[in-house]
Parts: sequence; structure tokens; C-alpha cells
Amino acid sequence: MAYSDRVRKAATAGRKIEAIKLLREETGMGLKEAKHAVEDLQRSMGIESNASTVGGSVAGLVKLVGFVLACVLIYRYFAA
Repeated sequence: MAYSDRVRKAATAGRKIEAIKLLREETGMGLKEAKHAVEDLQRSMGIESNASTVGGSVAGLVKLVGFVLACVLIYRYFAA
């Protein structure tokens, strides 16, 4: 599929939602189809879409905090 420069720039900059909106406006695609197309475009460009979203960053941070907390609890249990 050929993407416009506007869609490519938005996808490259990590603005996934903007890229999806632009693609839908330009092609008339449905939401699901446009989302998959933008994700495929980002993958082909070497961009990880989850890492570029705030939600992905927050989810990763929550997992890290949970892991650290578990380590602290295990350490305190065996140190007592």
C-alpha cells in the first residue's frame, strides 16, 4: 500500500493516532484496518508502536515497580 507523506511523517514521529486518522480520511478505511496498516507501516520502519505510546510506557513502568516491590518483599522475608 502506498502511504501519503503526511501519514508517513505522523507514523515516523510516533503519532500513531494521528496517522490512523489521516489514513482513514485519505482512503476511507475502517478503524481496525487503518490501525493495522499504520502498525504494519511502523514495524516496517523499525518503530515499535507500543514503546512510542504513553500507555505502553506507563504499563512498562507499572510492571517494573511491581517487580521491584516483589524483590524488596522477598529480600525482607529472607533477611528477617
